[in-house]
Amino acid sequence: MPYSAAGQADNPPRSLQPRDTPRHGELIAVVALAVVLAHLLLAQLTLILTVVLYAIGLLTRWRPQWLAVPAGAGVLWVLAIGPARAGADLAAGPRHVLGYLGGIGRYPGHLLRPFGAFAGLGHWLPEQFPAALILASAEVLGLTWLRWRLTGPPEWRSGLVVAARRWLTTATLRSGGVVTRDGGCVGIDVATGRPAEISWGEAEGGVLCAGPGPAGQDGPALTETGFMLAQAAIRRRKPVIVVDLTGSAWLAGALAAACAEPGAPFGCFGPAGPGYYEPLRGGDPARAAALVMGMIDWSDVPDRHRRSAAAYLADALAVQAAAPGDRRVPVLDDLVGLLTPGGLRERAALIPAYHPRRDVLVDRASVSAGLLQTDPAMVAAPAAQLPALRASAVGAWLQPGPPGPGRVSVGRTVRERGVSLFSLDRGADDQAARMIAGLVVADLMGVCAELQAMSVPGDSLAWINGCEVLGQRVLADLVAQGRGAGMGVVLATTSVPTADRLAAAVNVLVTRGSMAGGLVASGLVASGLAGPDLPPPAGEFALVAREPRPRTLSHCRLVPARPAGDQAR
Repeated sequence: MPYSAAGQADNPPRSLQPRDTPRHGELIAVVALAVVLAHLLLAQLTLILTVVLYAIGLLTRWRPQWLAVPAGAGVLWVLAIGPARAGADLAAGPRHVLGYLGGIGRYPGHLLRPFGAFAGLGHWLPEQFPAALILASAEVLGLTWLRWRLTGPPEWRSGLVVAARRWLTTATLRSGGVVTRDGGCVGIDVATGRPAEISWGEAEGGVLCAGPGPAGQDGPALTETGFMLAQAAIRRRKPVIVVDLTGSAWLAGALAAACAEPGAPFGCFGPAGPGYYEPLRGGDPARAAALVMGMIDWSDVPDRHRRSAAAYLADALAVQAAAPGDRRVPVLDDLVGLLTPGGLRERAALIPAYHPRRDVLVDRASVSAGLLQTDPAMVAAPAAQLPALRASAVGAWLQPGPPGPGRVSVGRTVRERGVSLFSLDRGADDQAARMIAGLVVADLMGVCAELQAMSVPGDSLAWINGCEVLGQRVLADLVAQGRGAGMGVVLATTSVPTADRLAAAVNVLVTRGSMAGGLVASGLVASGLAGPDLPPPAGEFALVAREPRPRTLSHCRLVPARPAGDQAR
């Protein structure tokens, strides 16, 4: 019959082993029985001590290091009486037993009196104690290792040092001590009692905080984790920009309280005010066009219309910059008026004659107006979405506002090393929250590009809480821009698909509950960072870092840190 690989796969060959070959479990049982019989005959005290020490380890769940105590006591005892005497005492009993059993050929009566082999047991058995302590400790260590390999790592009980360290770390965190030597603390490493920290170098590669959705009640826990890292950055007087899309009721007050002690300037933009935000005014028109493009939802717009809209917005904003209107009018309101062929032509005609690029801008405006007249759908998305945004409660604050600290600016926050919060509640107005979040992220990427061009490290932190609102590509680009500009980017989400897509784009994972194992598998195991089983409880989390030093903390616990004066949480 010809050989067939497919047929071999369908009909695997029978095992060539004999049918009576012992199976793995049976073989272990036979070996264990032989070892026990050998101990009963030759090392009775060692067997007793092994059983006692092993039982103590099972009941107390102490780590195997505790076996150093009886082993050390045995070593000291052996040294005290002399190794030669200890060896002789240990061999006296087996020599007597083997001599008695070996004499059965000459004295057949020994078969009727087998216990005669243990005559004098009360004399030579206690003398084995020093060496038996050492042997029993070694055997218990071997049994513990074997049990570990067969059943997995056991749940060790924390020692006094770990318990004391854990208590101290908990007390420090509860008092607001989140700053570490190289970064910020986000919880406790339960296994060691030390702080579970994220260094600033690790954060510059991107941090993803992920947990189950609202049913798992991990949204507030993720906000606490991000706040702890932001609080540590504020203590270091790093610029911090926070975009909160979860509608957290306490976050604004907590950030304001965290800014009080270090004296960091704090600004808040939200539906209740009083912060004003208008990054489109002034500066490069191409940058302003990129900001507007980042605001618009292009999901249902064909690519050709999107490209045409980008070119039209660049021309319209260039004309607007060359012929500015009333400065009291918000830029977005003025831009909406330029999204018509007539509006763009009229504004281009107002460009002063002394402008060095007047002729070029007038020609570009004429071409763009002609294209729009031919295909009005190319700016249909911004023409519909921008007025709706301005009519929303939060969009009403997208205006210049009076001069003073009420104006929120990402660039100024970085320059003054302050803190800016964009409080955007998706539940109140999902579309407006999405658009402003996109605007802030585009503004952040523009600031990062400027810092990178100047070779100036940003030394800052950006935190997007509820990042599932934005697209994966935008968030990945933000992480990449932040890495080049020295800005750490923290992304927090309760969306499983979003977290799964972003896991490979960040340097650090902080994962909670049932999402932990899957995220590590999809994001960092490819880099050789597979760690122990991760904890399912929602109150615990795992921390995995890729660079600069690969590490896995598989069992951490959140301890909320409250800044001084914060009574709202």
